[in-house]
This record gives sequence, C-alpha cells and structure tokens, in this order.
Amino acid sequence: MHIIDQCRDPYGKLSKSRRALLEQLLENPAQCVWERARGLIIRAVPIVTLEMAVKSVRRNSDADSTPDPFTLYRALRFAVDYETIGSASARGGICRK
Repeated sequence: MHIIDQCRDPYGKLSKSRRALLEQLLENPAQCVWERARGLIIRAVPIVTLEMAVKSVRRNSDADSTPDPFTLYRALRFAVDYETIGSASARGGICRK
C-alpha cells in the first residue's frame, strides 16, 4: 500500500515484518493485531507511533476501541503529512497544523 511505503522509523523505511503487520491491521483490524502494532514508529522526526497518530485523528469516545481501517488510514496519512513548521503539506494531508 502506497501510504505504508511513506512511513519511516528511526532506521529508515519500515522492515518487511512491520509493513506486513500494518497491512494486516488495515485488512483485519482485530484487537490482537492492534495490540502488536500500536507501538510501531511510523514517523521518525518527530517520533510518531501508530497509537499517537490514531489518537490525533479520532474522537475521545472511541479512545479505547480498536480503530477501523478508515481511521487507521487517516492516522497513517496524518503521520506522513505531519508538518513541524506549520506550513501546508505538499500532499494536502489531514490534521495539518
């Protein structure tokens, strides 16, 4: 998936196993898969984990439930498009500052 290709951890592109975990979560957002994937770093600078990104794009009422595929996609897009300076993203991502 194109959005997963844009995610980075402190070592660069995500490993095959981490990419596979994210793809599995997007296809089947089960609680056990979410528990394994929630701590993945999906942006290196500033560090953003998958859980941090999901919390940034969802309502408080959904805080403890497993995110649905659309919320996961929005969270990945948020992390990829995150701007520290506050300028507009080149890809027009959601939740810009």
